Amino acid sequence: MFFDVIRKMIESLSAFLKNSRDSKKIASDESSVGIGSSSVGIGSSSAGIGSSSAGIGSSSAGIGSSSAGIKSSLNNSWPIFKYLDNEIVGNLTKTRTMALDDSGIIHSLGYKSDMHIETDTAADSIKRNEVGYKGFIGTVKASDGYTYFLPAYSNSIAKLDRKTSSITLENKFTNIPQVRSGAEGNDGIIYMPSYTKTLNILSYNTNTGEVASITPQKPSRYTFCNHIWGAAVDKKGEIYMPQVLGTSIAKIDKFGVFSYLDGPPATSGVSGWTHKYVGATYVESVDKVFCLPRQGKKILIINCSDDTYEEVDLPEDYLEVANKNKNFHGYLAPDGWIYSAFWADTKCFRINPETYEIQWKDYESEFMDGHPTVKAGSGIMSLGTGYSTAALVKGNDVYLGLAGTSRAIKLEF
Repeated sequence: MFFDVIRKMIESLSAFLKNSRDSKKIASDESSVGIGSSSVGIGSSSAGIGSSSAGIGSSSAGIGSSSAGIKSSLNNSWPIFKYLDNEIVGNLTKTRTMALDDSGIIHSLGYKSDMHIETDTAADSIKRNEVGYKGFIGTVKASDGYTYFLPAYSNSIAKLDRKTSSITLENKFTNIPQVRSGAEGNDGIIYMPSYTKTLNILSYNTNTGEVASITPQKPSRYTFCNHIWGAAVDKKGEIYMPQVLGTSIAKIDKFGVFSYLDGPPATSGVSGWTHKYVGATYVESVDKVFCLPRQGKKILIINCSDDTYEEVDLPEDYLEVANKNKNFHGYLAPDGWIYSAFWADTKCFRINPETYEIQWKDYESEFMDGHPTVKAGSGIMSLGTGYSTAALVKGNDVYLGLAGTSRAIKLEF
C-alpha cells in the first residue's frame, strides 16, 4: 500500500509538470506571435522610440499602418551635423538659392539683400563676395550647362555657367515675377509658377532665351489664393506643383499643357491662411513626387504613373513639440530618405519613400555647439529668418543654405 501511495504521488507530480510545460509553451507561442507582429508594425522605429529622450522619435502608428509587410533597403542612421568654417553675420535671411559649379563651389545669391555667398565644398568654408545680387528664390539645374536663379523680386533671371563658374543676369521681365520655384520640362523650357493670388505660369526657353507667361484656368475647387511654391519634374518631363494656400495640385504635361489633378482636397490637415506645401521632390525609384509641409501636418505624395495622390500624417509626438514653421524645402538625401530642411526649428523629419515610414530627430544640441543656447551657437537673431533655406546634395553630404544664422550647416551621411 505504501508503494501504491508513492506511485500515485509520482503520477500526480508528472501530470502537474506536463501541464506546466504545456502552459509555458502556449504562453511562449502567443508571446512570439505578439512580438513578431509588433516588429512588423514598428519596423525600424524601435531605435527612434528607444532613444526618444535624446530627441529622436518616430510614428509607430504611421509605420504600422503604412509599412507593415514592406521591407526597406534604407538604413536608420542619422546624418552628422557640422558647422562650416567662417561666419556671415546679419539679422536677415541671407539666401534662398544654391547652385553647384563643376569645381565644387556652391553659389548662393541674395534674397532681399545683395549677396553672393560661395561655399567651398572641399574646404567646408563659406565667404561673402564683394559684389552681390538680390531678389532670387529657388534654382533650376538645366540641361544646357547652366543653373538658373529664379526671379522672386528681381526683373532678371540669373545664370550660373557651371563650367566657368561665371554668373550673368538677363533682364527679361517688366514686372516683378514673384517666382519661388520651377522645373525644366521637355524641349529645354523652364516653367515657373508664380507665388501670387492669380496664378501665372512663366516660362524661359533655354535654347532661345525667350520668355512667355500665361494665366491658366482656376481650379474647380475654388480658392481665394492660387499661390504655388514648389515644382518637380518626373522622368517623362511632366511637372507637378502643389498649392500653398489652396487644396489643388497643378500639372504641366510633357506637351506643355496645364491642368489640375482630379482628387480630394490636399489640405495637409490645416485650413485658411496656413501654408501647406512648400517644395516638391521627385524620387525616380518609386516614380513619385513628395511634398513636405511648411506649416501643415501631413506629407503629400503624388503617384506620377497615374496622377493619383494621398496624404500621410506626421507623427503626433513630433507635432506636439515642433515649431509651426517646420520646413523650408525637402530634399532627397544620399541615404535615400527625404528630409526636411531646418526652418524655424532645430528638429528635422524624414520619410522613407519606399514604405512611408516617418522619423524625426532634434538637432538642438548640435546647433548649440557647446554654447548655452541655440542662438549663441548658431548666431540666429530671429526665428522668422530661419535656420536654413535651400539644400544641395553633393556626394554623401548635404549643404544647407545660409538663412538667419551666421554659421552655415552641413550634414554628413
